[in-house]
Amino acid sequence: MLNCFKKNKQTSAIAGLHEIWMADTRANANKAFDKFLVIHQAKYPKATNCIDKDRDELLAFYDFPAEHWIHL
Repeated sequence: MLNCFKKNKQTSAIAGLHEIWMADTRANANKAFDKFLVIHQAKYPKATNCIDKDRDELLAFYDFPAEHWIHL
């Protein structure tokens, strides 16, 4: 997915993805996910569509207790 971004924009994209992944709850992860889509959708629709279609699978680890997240 990062290959869809220009090299100089990948750092920004990674920071946004980390914001999603490091969220303390599913609700906060969804907020960060929506923020990522709003910021990057216009210039990088292929990348944002790629992760948006798999949102449920990408956030599935939030269904488990927090102490297990690192292993998932």
